[in-house]
Amino acid sequence: MKTLLIFHSNRSAVRGMCEASAMEDVDVLELRPRYKKRALIDGIADSYRALTGKGVRLAPLDIDFAKYDSVLLVDSLRCLSPSAECNEFLYRCDLGGRDITCVVSNRMRYFGHAGRLLRKRIRLAGGSCRGITFISEADLREEETANAFALQKQN
Repeated sequence: MKTLLIFHSNRSAVRGMCEASAMEDVDVLELRPRYKKRALIDGIADSYRALTGKGVRLAPLDIDFAKYDSVLLVDSLRCLSPSAECNEFLYRCDLGGRDITCVVSNRMRYFGHAGRLLRKRIRLAGGSCRGITFISEADLREEETANAFALQKQN
């Protein structure tokens, strides 16, 4: 059983969790912007894009979903919305009826309507959301062995 773990985060706790999840039968793909960002201006612009559901230019992606039995999407919220990188990935790819499991992290313990937005964007990309696990970054740092797969199984 082969799994694709797709993630985006600027935060070290989430990045560490995804890197710790890499195993022999797991391919890890990080969503990276095509262009290097300037901190303040692009941070504000990315927050606006996340709120309005827009994306950013990503580095080229070549994914063959037929090779994978399951797909896990890990994202850090920006302004209580899926990140602009996650939005762009979902706009760009055709999930072809795949079930997607999500792990979503945020600095606060409040997640707002992020789950509804993420489910809707996965559905528009041709997939179905099997479940979403929310975890605050404070809880994530307290976990001794943070693993994205262990978190998604809590759902």
